[in-house]
Amino acid sequence: MSTSRPTHVFSGDWLENTDLSCQHRYREGFAGIPAGRWNGWEVFTVTLQVMRAIVDSHHAEMTAAIAASVAAGAHLDEAWLDALQRMASVSWLGSLVVVDSRVLHSDPALVDVIAPDKDGRYRVGFGWKWDVVDPVDIHTIHHTADDGPSPHHQCPDGTPAQPGSTRREA
Repeated sequence: MSTSRPTHVFSGDWLENTDLSCQHRYREGFAGIPAGRWNGWEVFTVTLQVMRAIVDSHHAEMTAAIAASVAAGAHLDEAWLDALQRMASVSWLGSLVVVDSRVLHSDPALVDVIAPDKDGRYRVGFGWKWDVVDPVDIHTIHHTADDGPSPHHQCPDGTPAQPGSTRREA
């Protein structure tokens, strides 16, 4: 499926790179088509493959937060709740994406369920602070062939950012 609308790369401050050996500003970015704004922040649509990458990235962040709490002495259930107080839970329910922010915002009704549109694209926003970013500033760009070619990024010393750091999703 091809589109005539321009594809951009989106990221957010929670994805800022802390690895000083490679100076890309963001660890990850996600290719998508702009779909408007919410409270001044970008909303965009992505393919199924890119949505999978967003969910996987969030799972990795959640898992790291839970592991850090457990390493600091928290019980696993306490660590899970602590993570939920700092970030939403994002999961798949069949082809639907469920963004559960009830604990994060102390709002018993704050759950978003995102279904693919007629073109199979998912709307991304989730109330998060997304920005359009320069692909040169991204360490790993998640995209599909429909999103166009991806730059091959390198760290400032000329070495590849990391094996597989710029991925083309199937």
